[in-house]
Amino acid sequence: MSAIPPPLPRRAPPPKLPPLDLSVPGDLPTLELQARCLVDGFLSGRHRSPRKGSSVEFAEYRAYQPGDDLRRVDWRLYGRTDRLHVKRFEDETQLHVWLVLDTSLSMHFRSRESIPTKLNYARLALAAIGLLAQRQSDAFGLALVGDELHDFQRARSSAAHWRRLVARLDLVEPGGKTWLAKCLEDLAELLPPRALVVIASDFYEESDRLEAALSRLRHDRHDLVGLHVLDPVELDFDLEQAGNFIDVEGGGQLRLDPAAAREGYLARFQKFCAELDDQFRQVGGEIARFRTDEPPLEALSAYLAHRAHRL
Repeated sequence: MSAIPPPLPRRAPPPKLPPLDLSVPGDLPTLELQARCLVDGFLSGRHRSPRKGSSVEFAEYRAYQPGDDLRRVDWRLYGRTDRLHVKRFEDETQLHVWLVLDTSLSMHFRSRESIPTKLNYARLALAAIGLLAQRQSDAFGLALVGDELHDFQRARSSAAHWRRLVARLDLVEPGGKTWLAKCLEDLAELLPPRALVVIASDFYEESDRLEAALSRLRHDRHDLVGLHVLDPVELDFDLEQAGNFIDVEGGGQLRLDPAAAREGYLARFQKFCAELDDQFRQVGGEIARFRTDEPPLEALSAYLAHRAHRL
């Protein structure tokens, strides 16, 4: 009679992973995962279109009624159930959203390593807005601008198109000077009328030129939204040590004592922001200001809630 083997030792349970902080998507390895994290943190569920049309995405069945187009009858379902049903579809042409990203060198700035550059913050926000549009069956396109219109992707509404858009955003490298106004005027020649144009930039452009470009877009009845992405130093100018300040686009240098210059700088910067707000307001648009040291989930959620309330 064989001996009974001793029981195997019980394995210790695997260590529990810490909960995912949806307010800090930058910890995730890819822009696609970051954008999905941001959107899933904002949405409690997918918003389905109440309007039904002739799109490519199937929505549901309903019973056949006299007068319905026989081309929309699902004959395979009829063969299984002996009942006539027609397909209903989601409307994927509710809105065209154009995502515009400023890729100029000034967008590469960050005041400390623990926060993202303005460019990284901006492209995450645009990728998330693109995903929101896709989940609502809206068409969305992309334009990369800087010293010229670098890239232009036509609007589509599929999940595959969103992944391609994110892949393009992920490859963006900052470079060149800011010619935002000229790029927006060039973009206006390519856009169909009555679109939502979302511009992510620090908006360091000559005021009169930008005003003319925004007016040109508004002339085609576009709804304009500016995402004004700024580093906390640009907003607070709370530096302590004197040093050389370098213009990353023009190469000029200026020796400056921040403590002595802070009051004058803040007055001029606040005037710049007020003028920018007024320019968007005059063309019927709106602008939202984002600090790169604040969690993107909170910032984007606050803006989208404000926009939903306004609309």
